Amino acid sequence: MLEHRHLRYFSAVAEELNFSRAAERLHMAQPPLSAAIRKLELELGTELLVRTTREVRLTDAGATFLVGARRILDELDYVVRATRRAAAGELGSLRLGFSCSTRFETLPMLGRAFRTSHPEVELLTEEMWSANLAPALRSGAVDAALCVAPELSADVASGTVRSERVVALLPNTHRLADRDDLALSELSDEVFILVKRELSPRLHDILVAACRRAGFEPKLRSGGLHSAWELEVLAERGLISLAPESVALDLPMGLVAVPLSEPDEAIETAIVTRVDETSPIVEALRSVALTVFDDDAFATSGRISASV
Repeated sequence: MLEHRHLRYFSAVAEELNFSRAAERLHMAQPPLSAAIRKLELELGTELLVRTTREVRLTDAGATFLVGARRILDELDYVVRATRRAAAGELGSLRLGFSCSTRFETLPMLGRAFRTSHPEVELLTEEMWSANLAPALRSGAVDAALCVAPELSADVASGTVRSERVVALLPNTHRLADRDDLALSELSDEVFILVKRELSPRLHDILVAACRRAGFEPKLRSGGLHSAWELEVLAERGLISLAPESVALDLPMGLVAVPLSEPDEAIETAIVTRVDETSPIVEALRSVALTVFDDDAFATSGRISASV
């Protein structure tokens, strides 16, 4: 039976046309090399090389065999390299679910950095409500999720990659709209519209808990922030909301984002995976995220507004 080593041995001899040089190139003695070529010829039932005291040259059969041997060796080398790169998370594809709040800054930054470090990995993204990300992981619909305030359970693993300040989203005509920051308690008499609890339970609860820590129970308007945001009706309805700071990078018309002065009010963004996930590509994504978001120097600061 032909073996990989026989192809390497023959290719070396055919390229060098000298057994001594071929043996040196292969880091082996000449007698076993000559014996291996003889065995190969017996296996094929034909001479591949003409040997004289003055030269070694290919027969027509040998020239044909060399073309095929080179092709097989090249393909095998490619498969070996590709396998090793796939094992290192450098090849393949990754299906990434993401919650809507990450699309303003976190997802684009992570996507650009991952594309630069892993250009041959195809990153496929799909926006989902936070409540749907864990089921999507369990079903295999996505390989990983990038989520603000992810839902936690025993069968998913969550690793925080960044933390953001909370900002108050105010109509630009609001009495506090020109402030550089504000205490959440200053909004105690306002009507809030937050992300709907059934769509993002943990984020909703975090924001309500922040209001309670500030000493008041928030008055909540029916409906959800996402719809009011997309329809650009927050400002005209005079509604107040709370969100991660990066949301301020793409505000609807007539809104400003004012950071809260409470230093401990923050919202984390995490990469979430199945608890038994072992994909090297997923691990590569985590590593890139931790590098990109090792500090929040890139985060927005101060009051940000959308022009009217």
